[in-house]
Amino acid sequence: MSELTAPALKRTCMRDHIREVLVARILDGTYPPGTQLKELVLAREFNVSQAPIREALRELEGSGLVRSERFRGTRVRGADFDEMRESYELRTMLEVRAVELAAPYKPELIADLELALQQMDAAVRARDPERYIDHALHFHRRLVAGSRNRTFLAVWDSLHWDVRGRIALRRLAESGHGLKSLVTRHRALLARLRAQDPAGAAGQVRSLLERVSSVFAPP
Repeated sequence: MSELTAPALKRTCMRDHIREVLVARILDGTYPPGTQLKELVLAREFNVSQAPIREALRELEGSGLVRSERFRGTRVRGADFDEMRESYELRTMLEVRAVELAAPYKPELIADLELALQQMDAAVRARDPERYIDHALHFHRRLVAGSRNRTFLAVWDSLHWDVRGRIALRRLAESGHGLKSLVTRHRALLARLRAQDPAGAAGQVRSLLERVSSVFAPP
């Protein structure tokens, strides 16, 4: 596979930055539901072409935060917590089954997850929730990839966890519970994987994701 060219890599990094800024603005109320997001205005604000703006908006549409309508442009929907909770139910089913299919767990899978967990722990100690989220998402995607089920991985990717996961984990971090307990839960999951215990690992995955998705429970 050829490497990204420099311009393509720059555009990808800018798209990610723009997406994160837009997500933050939607969640903190800067962009309330109904706000129109104009590509040209955003391109001028971020001093970029409309291409990375369009790509960032497409990802937000995939996660349900915005809606694009012909002749009306893109408007903010806001976070639909019922839909978020339902998406976590599907994610839990996928990851539990992925853990079962991945057994027996290969040393390289364990090593990759151990490295991701070390980075998650370091991020929590540094009080850097965004870096924690990056490594936590990598941990779970690698877990799904370990199942060697390409359809599972494609479905997992299609749900835009880079956006959805950030919404959930930010809400958890802001709730006062912090992310330290999630590191402990991931460590327990990794212990079950090292012990070649699929049932125990599946239970840990379910418990962990149910804890995260609880931030979307009705008041």
